[in-house]
Amino acid sequence: MNISAAATVDRGATNLVGAVQAIIGPKPDAVIMIAGYRLVAEFVRGMKKEGYAGQFHNLSLVGAKALADALGSDSYGVAVSRVVPDPWSPTTSVVREYQGLLGAAGVKEYDFASLEGFLVAKAFTEGLRRAGRDPTPEQFITALETMADVDLGGFVINFSPSNHNGSKFVDLSMIGRNGKLIT
Repeated sequence: MNISAAATVDRGATNLVGAVQAIIGPKPDAVIMIAGYRLVAEFVRGMKKEGYAGQFHNLSLVGAKALADALGSDSYGVAVSRVVPDPWSPTTSVVREYQGLLGAAGVKEYDFASLEGFLVAKAFTEGLRRAGRDPTPEQFITALETMADVDLGGFVINFSPSNHNGSKFVDLSMIGRNGKLIT
């Protein structure tokens, strides 16, 4: 795979014409975007206005639902990576636990961001438990860095002194018709 073009924009940018022109010129088959949903939405609109019919891919940080809402009918076919399981599918025990706790709190909507936060809280809590009573920051870091193959309920995390990523889980979702996520 070859990178045919690259463009950057400032976070507060409102005019993305330069970025659109820089990317659309070489006629790429796909565009990978790393930005918040507002910038991505403006960029996708600009590319489609110029006739681009290729693929759009985003990192999970874009917020798939926010992007779908911002793009409306232009969101169809936009792909978004995700770093957690499907929050709507109770196939793993951690997702069932997440759904149960939200339901008990009266929350009826699930999303990737809140599931990711839930998993982070579970990992943080396990790190504190392993650090012992009255942990120091150093004890907490050591506890986290020795968490290998920790199963949070069908979602396994691994940390070490040289790996602070926690998980290698990556999957793709696509925004389908009517802004619905296809997972």
